[in-house]
Amino acid sequence: MKLGVCLGLFDDRILGLAGVGADYAEVGLSPLQDRTPEEIDERAAQLAAAGVQCRAANLLFPGSVRLVGPQADPAAVQSYLENVLPKAARLGIRRVAFGSSGSRGVPEGGSPEAAFRQLAALCREVVAPLFAAHGMVCCLEPLRRQECNFLNTCAQGARLVEAVDHSAFRLLVDLYHLDAEGEPREDLPRYRGLLAHAHIASAKNGRNVPLPGDGEDYGAFFGALEQAGYDGGVSLEGNFGEDFAGTVRRSISYLRTWAG
Repeated sequence: MKLGVCLGLFDDRILGLAGVGADYAEVGLSPLQDRTPEEIDERAAQLAAAGVQCRAANLLFPGSVRLVGPQADPAAVQSYLENVLPKAARLGIRRVAFGSSGSRGVPEGGSPEAAFRQLAALCREVVAPLFAAHGMVCCLEPLRRQECNFLNTCAQGARLVEAVDHSAFRLLVDLYHLDAEGEPREDLPRYRGLLAHAHIASAKNGRNVPLPGDGEDYGAFFGALEQAGYDGGVSLEGNFGEDFAGTVRRSISYLRTWAG
């Protein structure tokens, strides 16, 4: 498995990721809407010169783009994606995490089942085809209930992925959210063929990135991913503390024990 780090595209610390052992960078997608293709190309050249691959992204939708409820506008979703996905392609991004709690949350008084049908149709008819056209995969990220009132577990996320039924729409597992929701890691093999990306941070330690002696059993997580047939990227998405480079180096070196 490859190990990456979540960091802003124009945060200059990204240029040092190869030097601290990261295989790739995962950047924010929605900030690209305000950047020109020329700015993206210039940054892509800087990343290439630094030996940094930009393979993944998160922050798929800004909160202003509503996906469910009466304010949802499929035309606006399509317009937004037609702006940002070509820019993401210029960076070499292939996997995009779909968390976006502010966009996909069910409005107060709304029906979760109605929202499920609405989101499934939107992803089947608009989101997945656009991702496929740009050679990318949209990876639905279940979020703990404290952050979103909809699609909180991998089981619920897998149900949506199966309802969308498109190769460009798959499931993401985030260890932090998985543990926060009390989902057994041993359940991950049941999502074989659905998993396309992963995030990692500690639910016991204030969402810090993994470090030796922090009390977490990361081996069980990587073992469950292997049993699920997953061999893709696992991105550090958490708190790095004051010594960013040192923490990333230690965390990635530690996780190589299981990721290879």
